[in-house]
Amino acid sequence: MRRASLVAAFARRASLPDSIVLVLAGLLGANLFPEIALAVTPGLVLGVFVPGLVFAAAYSIDWSDLRPVLGPILALAIPGVLASAIVVAFALQLGVGIPLELAFVVGAITAATDPVAVVATMRRLDVPRGLRTLVDGESLLNDGTGLVLFALAVRAVGGGVGTGEAALLFVGTIVVSAAVGVAGGLFAARLIRSTNERTIQLGISLVTAYGTYQLADVIGLSGILATVIAGIALGSRMRRTAGADVLVREIGDLWDVVAFILTSLVFLLIGFAVRLPSLLGTGGAVAIGTGAVVVARALMVYVPAAAVRLWTGAHGLPRGWAHVIFWSGLRGAVALAAALSLPEDFPQRDLLQQISFGIVLVTLLAQGAGAPLVVRLALRGAVRPTALRSPGGG
Repeated sequence: MRRASLVAAFARRASLPDSIVLVLAGLLGANLFPEIALAVTPGLVLGVFVPGLVFAAAYSIDWSDLRPVLGPILALAIPGVLASAIVVAFALQLGVGIPLELAFVVGAITAATDPVAVVATMRRLDVPRGLRTLVDGESLLNDGTGLVLFALAVRAVGGGVGTGEAALLFVGTIVVSAAVGVAGGLFAARLIRSTNERTIQLGISLVTAYGTYQLADVIGLSGILATVIAGIALGSRMRRTAGADVLVREIGDLWDVVAFILTSLVFLLIGFAVRLPSLLGTGGAVAIGTGAVVVARALMVYVPAAAVRLWTGAHGLPRGWAHVIFWSGLRGAVALAAALSLPEDFPQRDLLQQISFGIVLVTLLAQGAGAPLVVRLALRGAVRPTALRSPGGG
């Protein structure tokens, strides 16, 4: 942990996104200490790192900020995830010859975004609150929807689910997981208000994050999505509780520390999980897959934004916002965990993992390194939208 903190401190002194320097440090460490890769397991990433990371981000989002941009968030997090997986699948089938059902698994693995570098940059700049909420909210929700799609894609390869059944399971899992999250967040808020013991109150927030994940996961739902919704519900309810301002800040401070620790470690682990020599043989497939990811992201961001602009005239999503949303389509911890969790006997497992790791690495390094410049240029002179101030706008 001390090494991770030193690397993060160096990144900030060098004006680089923490994630970039941490991943590079992990890549270097993987070559020096190859045995550490054994510690990078899907259970570690999904069960320990991701729930804490998404809960910390979700707790900071208030429902009043989320509601005006909920339309674009849902469009990117549900049909956007599906569209990305389809585009990647057809690209890999046509360009590399991977069977469509296996190529769709790679598309599902890499469907969820992880815009840590972009969000960190936005927090250092004067960025409209609505844009930060949109980027954060989309990433948080598509973490859950992406993993649901991945689970269904893996089942489909084994012949365990048809297209119609998969569609129903996809929608049903999302809805029920969200309901579990709302119930968990509101129940936690009630428990916190029932005691004045600060240690217990802070502990309840920790139990809520990991307990909601475990509960939803055990009953076959999306633990990540349930945790995200629980974080939003808890934070929003606590901010509306009379006299709870100090407590809200203390819980937020606790999760800021947790998020810093987990973020530092997870990006180091991404570097350790990727083996550069192993990627050389799949360079063409990685290039095609990465190109497909970028094209799909552009289609899902710019086409709807242009349509809204044509429909509403001067109102709608500003071009500057659209550029930042497009550039925030990095892949990260969730894609890493999904790739690692492929069953040992899964067809062409090693190839699918290497392609997925390559896409994660390229998007993290290329888009992460360019995040500060893109955010500054995109928001220079950007107009804050009026349409997104009302519920359902955008």
